[in-house]
Amino acid sequence: MRVLASAVLSIIALTVSCGARADVPDTPAWNANVDQVTGLGFVLLVPPEGSVGAGLEFSTRYGIPLGPVVLAPGGRIGGYYIQERLIGAMLATGRVTVPLGPLAPFVHGGAGGGALFNPGDGGLAWLVGGGLMVHFGRSLVVGAEVNLQGITGTGFEALSIGPSVVIGG
Repeated sequence: MRVLASAVLSIIALTVSCGARADVPDTPAWNANVDQVTGLGFVLLVPPEGSVGAGLEFSTRYGIPLGPVVLAPGGRIGGYYIQERLIGAMLATGRVTVPLGPLAPFVHGGAGGGALFNPGDGGLAWLVGGGLMVHFGRSLVVGAEVNLQGITGTGFEALSIGPSVVIGG
């Protein structure tokens, strides 16, 4: 009986997921946010006090269409230099994107490990933010992302601003 119930639930899930994929719009904003998406970006860090810093982030996510939104679990690794400190963070992330024609506004958040390498100190790295991507056909995307991020117990907290330009889809 248990095997039959599992088989029925599997068939229902497969049918629902196939039906959901068939309803996904064929627009650049949708196509750019479903399935595997990776990115490499430069960010500016603006702390509450003191000088501005910079960083480099690598992110990956897997977009899953769910009704009018795309849910995307993923991860992000960042390395930053701010106020004569080197900082690293590795986070599990979640993102919700709402593709609307050529626009793709999104919100996201994440948590993981973070460390300051001079002085050596670490804690829970966290991130909350969002942004907007504008898709000009399949080969040009322009956008921006703004986040608040920090590492607990270290005193590190900053606003990060990341412009984004993708050419070639």
